[in-house]
Amino acid sequence: MTISISIFRQQGRRLSALRRGWRALRRVLAWPIRVHRARHLMLQLGALSDHELRDIGLTRQDLRAASALPRDADPSFALCQRACARRRRT
Repeated sequence: MTISISIFRQQGRRLSALRRGWRALRRVLAWPIRVHRARHLMLQLGALSDHELRDIGLTRQDLRAASALPRDADPSFALCQRACARRRRT
């Protein structure tokens, strides 16, 4: 009985290692898509007027700070944090 359980554990470890490898590969292959989406988001936000940015709780400085993030970082998360923090203060 213990032999069969140890075989299942070994197979489970192999599967989990394969899953981790697959997730890492998917993340690497999806990197250009994430970068493109982030740049597209920043272009859209940059095209908004200051009044429109204020309506969604952002400023030009927020956009500058988000554009300084690493390429693969998602600027929408940082922008959301800034807008939420500003809403809490008022």
